[in-house]
Amino acid sequence: MNEKTPAEYGRRGLGAWLLSCSLLMGGLGLASTSHGEMAEGFAEGSRPAPPSAEQVEAGKRVYFTKCVWCHGVNGSGDGPGADRLWPRPRNFNSGTFKIRHTASGELPLIDVDLFQTVTHGLPGSAMPSWEGILTDDQRRDVLAFVTTELVKDRSWQDTEFEEFHVLQLESIKPVPPTAESVKRGSELVKEMKCIECHGLEGRGDGNAFNLKDDWGFSIQPADWHKCWNFRGSRQDAYNVKNIFRTFSTGVSGTPMPSFADNTTVEDRWHIANYVNHLCERDKDVDIAGGNVTDEIAAELVAAKPRGIDPLTDKPKVDFVVPSKFVEGELPADEHDERWKLVDRRIVATGGQITHKPRNFVTRIDDVWVQSLYNDTHITFMFRWDDRTKSVQKDSVDWEPYEVNLGDYGIEEQAPGGSKFADDPEHPESIAAKQTAYQVFNDGIAFQLPIKWQELPSPRKPRYFWGDEGFPVDITKWTADGELKAYQGEGWDVDFEDRDDFTEQLKTVKAEWKDGRWTVIVTRPLKGDYEEDAYIELGKYIPINFFVWDGHNGDVGRKMAVSAFYYLVLEPPIEKETYIYPTIAAIGLVLVEGWLLTRRANRRKGKV
Repeated sequence: MNEKTPAEYGRRGLGAWLLSCSLLMGGLGLASTSHGEMAEGFAEGSRPAPPSAEQVEAGKRVYFTKCVWCHGVNGSGDGPGADRLWPRPRNFNSGTFKIRHTASGELPLIDVDLFQTVTHGLPGSAMPSWEGILTDDQRRDVLAFVTTELVKDRSWQDTEFEEFHVLQLESIKPVPPTAESVKRGSELVKEMKCIECHGLEGRGDGNAFNLKDDWGFSIQPADWHKCWNFRGSRQDAYNVKNIFRTFSTGVSGTPMPSFADNTTVEDRWHIANYVNHLCERDKDVDIAGGNVTDEIAAELVAAKPRGIDPLTDKPKVDFVVPSKFVEGELPADEHDERWKLVDRRIVATGGQITHKPRNFVTRIDDVWVQSLYNDTHITFMFRWDDRTKSVQKDSVDWEPYEVNLGDYGIEEQAPGGSKFADDPEHPESIAAKQTAYQVFNDGIAFQLPIKWQELPSPRKPRYFWGDEGFPVDITKWTADGELKAYQGEGWDVDFEDRDDFTEQLKTVKAEWKDGRWTVIVTRPLKGDYEEDAYIELGKYIPINFFVWDGHNGDVGRKMAVSAFYYLVLEPPIEKETYIYPTIAAIGLVLVEGWLLTRRANRRKGKV
């Protein structure tokens, strides 16, 4: 059997991508810039000086202390932790790097691109920020080792084949982010066929299954509504320059091409302005399936960016979920104006890794929650981005209330542990299986302690389905249309199916559209105190949330879970609160008018 080189495997992965995206690429008419030519906005860059032997040796020590666990002994992206990660750690051997200021296909700038990657990490992946852990010198040293010893197929010192055309990002004049620019950008992403991968509304749902990187692993288009997860965000999520750079240089090793050859600098700024304004803001703007009107563009520009937590590089979280009182029937869809009465809250979620089967790769990392209530019921609206609508088609042997699915063969995926040289496709790795899972139902659930009033402060039930001492009230919706009430008493204890309370639950709306689920459910405020959470006004009630992505193989204990938040039903404002101040204000005006009139009459009498 003939052995293939890493470069050949890369071409094989690229070929698979070209096959799956032939229509897209044909529509774009992309052509790479020929050797020696420069696209608009680029200029000649300088070649880096080779590092000293001492620096390479110092970098080797850093690498084998901090980096080998993911990137592997030979830098092939096959370290001990690699098979648990998706996307997989970078294989350095071919010299292919994603985030650069250099033209498509070129090596990156070591002192800028690679140094910033090591410093800031790559959001949305397992590559962390090493700032504060490694010194500046250590980060430069490890790059000296990686670029000279682990990059095997290319060299920064190759004067025959390697050139450096550098995007002049700091000197290119940006186009202001006006409503006109944003609208033009929305038109360009259609003209350039960006939507065929990124989806009509930019949630990455256009081509979620067929794209592969140069190594043959499944890859998904970026969700433009989560700029904090952009690989090249540099811990600066809403910086439009990062997006302009990506559209200008492409993302090497992935299906994301450079647009420098077939767009003007101005057009790239329009696209960047549009994509930047799709990232979640202080209000949710309906972009009508990407058909952005002048009014929608103006709304996008007017909306303010969300605050970013410097510790997590994710949106800041408010752990209080408010619920507002409304008269009459609760809203029947997401367009009801009464939703504007209450702030939406972003709920951060992470993979459940406490008990097997653990979820090492969660595709759902946040959910937006809003709540309203009336005299008898409370409603929750959940909205979350999900590139794929997952509805279970095959029958299963277990009941919905069962949690120990290991008895039915639902086991945690074991890591393959193979080396790149032996098996470059790593078929047992999580990255290789991303499109091969059995599809289960998408779903969302929330739990409340049944007797939260009796919890001794600051005690809470266990975040994962309660415990025997403090059971929880669970409401769970699944994409097959079921909405069920359960009681949970522990992570390994089957739910108690509460059919009587299930009858009182209602799915008001459940729709997947353009890469986003909208699910609205209602439940009574009050039930049997012994079995159901008794929701009271003005109290801080612990609540947490669970999300399942069926195409990720999520089922049972494999899911995304949040920390505890607090649900607070804000008491309605009595009508008298408005009436009495109004009467008092009118009375004050009348009295003051009478006094002024009397004073004026006295003055006339003196005259």
